[in-house]
Amino acid sequence: WYQRRVRAIYNSTIVDINFPPALYKKLLHMPISLSDFAKVHPTQGNTLRQLLAYNEPDFEDVMCLNFSITKDFFGEMEEIDLRPGGRDQLVTLENKQQYISEYIDYYMNSSMEAQYNAFAAGFLLVAGGEVFKSFHAEELMHMVSGMHDFNFADLEQITEYKGGYSPDDPVIRTFWEVVQELELGLKKKFLCFLTGSDRIPIHGIHSIKIIIQKVKDNSRLPVAHTCFNLLDLPPYANKEMLKEKLLLAIKNTEGFGLV
Repeated sequence: WYQRRVRAIYNSTIVDINFPPALYKKLLHMPISLSDFAKVHPTQGNTLRQLLAYNEPDFEDVMCLNFSITKDFFGEMEEIDLRPGGRDQLVTLENKQQYISEYIDYYMNSSMEAQYNAFAAGFLLVAGGEVFKSFHAEELMHMVSGMHDFNFADLEQITEYKGGYSPDDPVIRTFWEVVQELELGLKKKFLCFLTGSDRIPIHGIHSIKIIIQKVKDNSRLPVAHTCFNLLDLPPYANKEMLKEKLLLAIKNTEGFGLV
């Protein structure tokens, strides 16, 4: 499983997976912040933020914490020390930062060590090496899952035309007007219809080179040749017909994925 996922990087394939930034930081041996932790465990992250923000003299009485946590293991509650003898050490104003650090370390490292090591072994087997170490976590995330900047104005600027179409053709102007008016979900479907993937490559949307060519049969739906990012677009008579045909095409398409 993990080798198939990381093959996305090796083959420059964008896949629909949403690993949290903390995972990429772990792979790069970078420290995991409270903000990173909160993206994985929102409720606990919010609790730790409240703990960090509370600086009143009655801290110990209000919080009543020690350096341990209680977890439910199949219906049985078990107390786990965050440090040796942690259940006997109170969390105070002076050491609450250490508590937060050790709390995050437990959940993001100790508690899932075996599972993470298996994932990392497969990941690094395919994508490891000296070049891998030069990446930032965000860059690595974009390589696997793609960008999220759907600025189709940039895509319009770099599109090429064939078969008699040009940027100033009324049909083309109407086409881009319809595309720009689509909600984000439909823009993703359009991108999937055209390229086989609903994700933006790491170099941005301007790196997607597409061609729109004229076909004469107005009764046909738009047809995408995903291997070439080529769109066959009939010269529909009006905006309503163009939008109807385009939506019918993009709502009934399937993209490529890793098998």
